[in-house]
Amino acid sequence: MRTTKQNGSVTVELVLLTPVILLLGFLVIFLGRSSGAQLRVQHAADVGARAASMVSRTHMASEAKAAALQDLNATNTECISPAVVFKSATQDSFSVVTVTVKCAINRDGLTLLGAKDTTVTAESTEFVDVYAAR
Repeated sequence: MRTTKQNGSVTVELVLLTPVILLLGFLVIFLGRSSGAQLRVQHAADVGARAASMVSRTHMASEAKAAALQDLNATNTECISPAVVFKSATQDSFSVVTVTVKCAINRDGLTLLGAKDTTVTAESTEFVDVYAAR
């Protein structure tokens, strides 16, 4: 039988695989931040639309923005400069409100990936509650 020398082969394998494993770890963190931010931004849009649908027309826009931003802060969303847009309309004799929330995902600590700025957007529409106390 012939024996081959493999001295140092584990070291070489470790040196070659470590950067790949680190990049995969950073990618998992980035994808986790992205999907988590998408869920939280959608929830904030839902909360903003629901809050706006339950107040008088004069307070709808301010209530929607305040509720959506408060929800983003309460859930510690990884957002940079979130923006909330409010719209109201009438559909088939019913009033509806739509809240759109946008935010850029915080990429701190992930510069090694070279990922570009990612903006997460979510929209939610609610019928105005005509029976809510005004």
